[in-house]
Amino acid sequence: MDEREPSPTRVEHDLLGEITLPTSLLYGIHTARASENFRLGGESLNRFPALLAALAQVKSAAARANVKLGVLPEEVGRAIRAAAAEVVAGGLHEHFPLDVVQGGGGTSTNMNMNEVLANRASMLLGGRVDPHDHVNRSQSTNDVMPTAVNIAVLVTARSAVRSLRLLAHSLSAKAGQYASLERLGRTCLQDAVPVPAGLVHEGQASSVRAAARALEDAADALLAVPLGATAIGTGLGAPDGYAELAIRFLAEETGLELRQAGNLSEGVASLESLAWVGDAMARAGRTIARVAADLRLLASGPVGGFGEVRLPPVQAGSSIMPGKVNPVMPELVMQVSFQLEGGAHIVHLACAAGELEVTPMAPVVTAELLRGLERLDRVSDLFATRCVDGLTWNEEAVRANLRGSLQQAVEAAVANGHTYAVTRLEARP
Repeated sequence: MDEREPSPTRVEHDLLGEITLPTSLLYGIHTARASENFRLGGESLNRFPALLAALAQVKSAAARANVKLGVLPEEVGRAIRAAAAEVVAGGLHEHFPLDVVQGGGGTSTNMNMNEVLANRASMLLGGRVDPHDHVNRSQSTNDVMPTAVNIAVLVTARSAVRSLRLLAHSLSAKAGQYASLERLGRTCLQDAVPVPAGLVHEGQASSVRAAARALEDAADALLAVPLGATAIGTGLGAPDGYAELAIRFLAEETGLELRQAGNLSEGVASLESLAWVGDAMARAGRTIARVAADLRLLASGPVGGFGEVRLPPVQAGSSIMPGKVNPVMPELVMQVSFQLEGGAHIVHLACAAGELEVTPMAPVVTAELLRGLERLDRVSDLFATRCVDGLTWNEEAVRANLRGSLQQAVEAAVANGHTYAVTRLEARP
C-alpha cells in the first residue's frame, strides 16, 4: 500500500468547467485542455527552444512597454520579465507539453506561455499574477504568435546560413587543393572534354553561397513584425504608443533590428514572408543535394564505377559484403533535401488556407520551417566536416578516364570548319 501523501493540487476554472492540476505544474487549465485535444504524439513546444525563447522575449518586451505606459504595475512587470528570462535561458521548458501543430492558430501556445510565466512570476512576486490581465496585457495571439515565429525562424535560418557558408568554404578549399588536376567532364553521363577538378568544386561552392544569400535575404524580411496589431490589425485593446515601445524593447531583448510591419492587417493575416523562407530553404536543400549526388556518382565503384573520388570511410557499408563502404553522407544530404521540399510544400498549402483577417494554419508552418531549417543547418555542417573536408581525388583513375576525352575531336572539327564532330566513338577496351 502506498502511504505517501498525495501531491498538493489546485483547481482552475474556465467557461467549460473546472480542472484539478498538481501545483508542481506551472501551466494552467487552457494548456491542460489543449494537451488533451492535440495529442498527436509529435513534437512538443519544448522541442523548439528558439520558439520558446522568442515567445518569452515578446512577453518580456510587452510587460516592459505596459509598465512604461502605466497599464501594468511595475512590480508585476518585473516579475514577468524575470520569469521570461528563465525561459530564454533554457529553464522551465518541461512546462510546455503542447504539440506544435494545433488548432486555433497558436492560441494554445500563447496561453501555455502566459500561464507558465504568470505562475512563475506569482512565485517570484509572492502575489497573484494573472495570465490574461497581466502577462497577455495589450496583446492578442494574432500579433504575438507571428512576431514570435518570425524571430524564431529568423534566428534558426541565420544559423543554417552559417553552416551553408561553412560548406561553401570547404568546397573552395578543395578547389584550391585540386586546382591543376584535369578530369574528364561528362554531359548526359557521356564522355565530354577535360575540366579542372578545382573549377568543379568552385562552381559547387558558388552555388551554395548563392543559396545561402537567398536564405539570408528571405529571413531578413522577417525583421518586420506585427506586434501591437492585437487581434486583427486595429490595435484595439492596446494603449496609444504601445506598438512602437513594445517593438523597440523587443529589439533590445533579441539584439535584432526589428521594425513594425508596414501594414499591420497584412502582418497578422498573411504568412507569405514565411513562405519565402520555405522556398529559400528548399532551394538550399536542392543545391547541396546536387553537390552530394555528383560526389556520390564520382565515388561509385570503386572498380565497376567512376571511382574518381574517394569519400571518407565513416562507417562500414554492408552487413554481408566485406570491405564495402557506402556514400552515406551524400545520401543523408539527398534525403534531407526531400524533406525540405515537402516542408516547403506544406508551408505553401498552409499559407493559401488563410481567410479574411487571419491564417489559422500558422502552427504547421512553424513546425515545418523550424524543423527543416534545423535539419538544413545540421546536414550542411555534417556534409562539410564528415565528407567534403576529407574527400580526395583518385588521380590514377582520373588519368585513365581522360582517355575518353573528346577534346581532340572538338578541336579537329573546329579546325575543319565544322560545328560538331561526326565520327562515331567506340567504348575504350
